[in-house]
This record gives sequence, structure tokens and C-alpha cells, in this order.
Amino acid sequence: MNHSSSYTVVVIADIHGNVAALNAVLENLQNRPYDSLVVAGDLVLNGPRPAESLDMIRNLGVPTIYGNTDLLVFDKQYSEERLDWVREKLGTDGLSYLKSLPFEYRITPPGGQSPEDDLLIVHATPTDVTGILVLQPVPFSLRTMTPEEEAKTLLGDAKANLIVAGHLHYAAYGVPCGQRYSIIDSVGFPFDGDHRAGYASVTWNGQKWNVENHRLSYDYHRVVEDVRQCGAPFGESSAQRILQARSRPILEN
Repeated sequence: MNHSSSYTVVVIADIHGNVAALNAVLENLQNRPYDSLVVAGDLVLNGPRPAESLDMIRNLGVPTIYGNTDLLVFDKQYSEERLDWVREKLGTDGLSYLKSLPFEYRITPPGGQSPEDDLLIVHATPTDVTGILVLQPVPFSLRTMTPEEEAKTLLGDAKANLIVAGHLHYAAYGVPCGQRYSIIDSVGFPFDGDHRAGYASVTWNGQKWNVENHRLSYDYHRVVEDVRQCGAPFGESSAQRILQARSRPILEN
């Protein structure tokens, strides 16, 4: 752990049932100084090992928030074959845990005087767990920059020195409506063409929070085979997403 005057928060997000990628991140963190770890949602859906992923996260005993796909899983109003498959794997206890998770997590740094010094961690945006706030375009994406009026709605009245989110599965930074905002890479399903697992460390330097993104190689080919063979109804679509590191993979005829 970090005992200097600065304060470092590790944020991981978008694991999506990819245990191998999560293991790579956690092993890397054993050799990295930090003060706290926060898990920023999308824990179980679309990967081959939802129950194992959730068990690992719960065993960490760290602050964890829910993401948009977690909401799909624990809210029974959504009825799809892929959701039912994950629900069966998680069981009643796992679903209860998902449902208990909060929407956001806020950290006041050492010496912080007001909410304007805080680090606010959300899954997608401060007002909407499914909202999409595009700060920078990314290769392979058709998304364009979010207009300022829409960004204002997505931000709501959130006040923080820095807002950190996942959800888009690629790293980006911007200052929409005057608010510093960072999107971090995905642990289990990167969508920027880079297969490596991603996470971020966010450090307070006494005046502001700064983000450093990290990427780690792991055996993603083994995960591709696992997701194809695990019996999940999303097996092939997830396999192609992992193979191509894209949200909308090019499917061969």
C-alpha cells in the first residue's frame, strides 16, 4: 500500500465474467503501490465465468458499484436467454449481492475541503447507468462527440475534481461543461482494438486527481475457447468481441 503524502485509487471496470483478465489485473496490483481499490461495474454478463468473477470481486472486500449489464441481470423485468443463463450461474445469493450494490462511489482526498476536491466514480455517467458520454472518438466506433446540452443532462448536478467512469471500454479524457472527466479501459472486453486487459490508477497530488491507464497482456485466446464451450447463448458473439477487441466485430460470412 501507498504511504506517501499522495493518495492513489485503483479503478477497475467492465470485467464481464472474464476471470483470466481479472486475474492478470489483480496479480499486477500486487506489485503496485496504491491506497484503495474500487470496482466500477459490469461484473458478470457476456463472459464465460460470471460466478467465478463475482466471487473474486466479493472476496476483495472493496467498494463496488453496479453497471448497466449488472442491472440487466438483477432486475427481473428484463427477460432474455443470455440473462437467464447468467442468473442461473450466480444463484440467489449472487443476484442479491448485485442488487445491493450502490450507483456511485465518492472519495474525499487527504485534506480535501469540498466536493470540488472529490473523486467521483460512476459506471457510465452521474445520472444514468446506461448513458453514453463520448469525450473522444475511438477507432472502430461510429459514435460522435456528445453535444454539450446532452452532456449537461448526463452530468446533472455532479460536483467533483474528477469523474471517472467505465462503460465505453476504451480510455478517454475530456472536460465537458467544465467538468474534468476520464473514461477508463475495460478489464475483460476492450473495444479499442487492443486485446490487453485495462485498468487505471488515479492519484491525488494535493491539488487535483490525475489518471494513469495501464494495459496487461493475458491469454485471451484461452478465454475465447472458454466462452465458445461454456454453453452461454452469447458464446460466439463474445468470442468475436474478444478476438477483435471491438464492440461490433466484423463477422465472417
